Amino acid sequence: MVGGQGSIAMVDKSSREQIGWCLFYGAGIIGTLVLYGVLQERIMTIPYGDGGTFKYSVFLVFMNRVFAVVFSLCMVRLNNEEMRNSAPLWKYLIISFSNVYASTCQYEALKYVSFAVQMLCKSFKMLPVMLWGIAISGKRYEWKDWLLAAAVTGGVTAFLMTGPA
Repeated sequence: MVGGQGSIAMVDKSSREQIGWCLFYGAGIIGTLVLYGVLQERIMTIPYGDGGTFKYSVFLVFMNRVFAVVFSLCMVRLNNEEMRNSAPLWKYLIISFSNVYASTCQYEALKYVSFAVQMLCKSFKMLPVMLWGIAISGKRYEWKDWLLAAAVTGGVTAFLMTGPA
């Protein structure tokens, strides 16, 4: 029976299953990021044995990257992928250095502001990224994109400027 009632039930089950997996993965991503933020803030702000706080942000970034490399190697082995990459190494180095620098600054910032404020401040990057996209890549953005970026930036600014009195 092609195209009958049975195929409709299969499509319904398949789309429900896809929605379920999407919700599961979305919740996993958000939950992991929340846990990551809580742990980051606790590591950088809670006093340790002698009453001092964690001082070496670069060490945390280093350990994060070591774990990422080990995890990546395990996944490459598990999926039987090649270790050799086709892109030149210098392209990875540029991104890697900027990422390590940004991560170190992120940990250092936690000594002065909460993780929530730090995440809000990251929203400011929408407008500069758009401007760099125009300057470097010649991208064009619709007025809706500019309006959305301005609204997010304005909302974050209002939230940060009108904190507890």
